Amino acid sequence: MYTTMTSYTLEPLHSRQDLIEDTVRLLKEEWPMCLAERLQVVETPKCTGLPCSLVLIETREGAKSEVLGHVRIVQVHPQCEQRVYIESVAIKRSRRNQGLGRKLHELIEDYAKNCLGSRYLHVSVRSESNEEYYRCLGFEECKQVTVIAPNVLRTFPYARWSCQIIPDEWKFLYEGGEIVTKEEEDKEWIHRYVKDLYKA
Repeated sequence: MYTTMTSYTLEPLHSRQDLIEDTVRLLKEEWPMCLAERLQVVETPKCTGLPCSLVLIETREGAKSEVLGHVRIVQVHPQCEQRVYIESVAIKRSRRNQGLGRKLHELIEDYAKNCLGSRYLHVSVRSESNEEYYRCLGFEECKQVTVIAPNVLRTFPYARWSCQIIPDEWKFLYEGGEIVTKEEEDKEWIHRYVKDLYKA
């Protein structure tokens, strides 16, 4: 009986330019109105470090590497050096319900801890089903609001780069829009979760 070897890796997209188009398609499948095409601008070989996009890649013996998932990691406020925030988490629709979401999160945690030196992983949860999922992964609700840059791949009318952590050459991507008030933001159902990567 012949079996093919399959492996899964999480790699920075800026080092895998050949996978940008596949990643854009994956994100557009999940969020048709997202601005995934901006990856062509922000994920170049010179844009290393944070923020960055990471892709879950499946490699099979004798086959082309396939993009199965995506996550974007950004730094929380500079006063919180060991904290990173994950956004735009997606798994290819045709490959869901195969345990790849859990695999992606295992690799995210490993990357954050061992490559970035992070201790805390933050996420915003927008539905009760996702809330249960993150609890199962060991995340706990966090009352403290994290300060992060607006998501470069999503459309938010109140996005502003001022006082946020993004490379200077990306600031034009965040221009325009209206500032949302605290009261307006509080109306949206968002729960924030955090995971201590050193907690057993």
